Amino acid sequence: MSLDAFDIRILRAIQRAGDLTHAQLAEQVHLSASQCARRLERLRQSGYIDRTVTLLNRERLGLAVLAHVLVSLREHQGAQNQAFRQFVIDAPEVLECYMQSGDIDLILKVAVRDLEGLGDFIDRLIAVTGGLAALRSCIVLRSIKTANELVVSSD
Repeated sequence: MSLDAFDIRILRAIQRAGDLTHAQLAEQVHLSASQCARRLERLRQSGYIDRTVTLLNRERLGLAVLAHVLVSLREHQGAQNQAFRQFVIDAPEVLECYMQSGDIDLILKVAVRDLEGLGDFIDRLIAVTGGLAALRSCIVLRSIKTANELVVSSD
C-alpha cells in the first residue's frame, strides 16, 4: 500500500494527538469523518499504525529519576543472556531497551522514584544475570528534546 497526501496528513495528525475524534481529524486533514475512519482502519491493518497510547507525566507519577543504564554482558548466549532479556521485559522500570553494536551491548532507559530505587533496580539486574561484564548508569539531569513523532513522507 502506498501512502497518499491524505494518509500522510492523517499519520502526522494522530502522532501529535492520538485521541482526536474522527470529526476533529477530518477538520485537520480536510476529509469527511467517515473517510478518516476508513483510512485509519486501512492504515492500522496495513501496519502503519502500530498502536495508540496515552503518554503519562512521569514526574507527576512520582518517578523523579530517569536514567540510562549501559550494560555489557559477559555472555551473549545461554541462560544468563535469557535471564537478562526476561528481566528487562518484565521490569516495569524499563521504558526502553536497545541492543546495539560497539563496546556497550545494551542501553536501558529506566524510570524510578529516586536514587535508592535506581540502586535497587541495578542490584536486581546484577542478581538475575549473575553478574555483568560492565555496567554504567547515567542520570538524566534535564530533557532537551523528547519526541515520539516519526518523519512521515511519501518517499
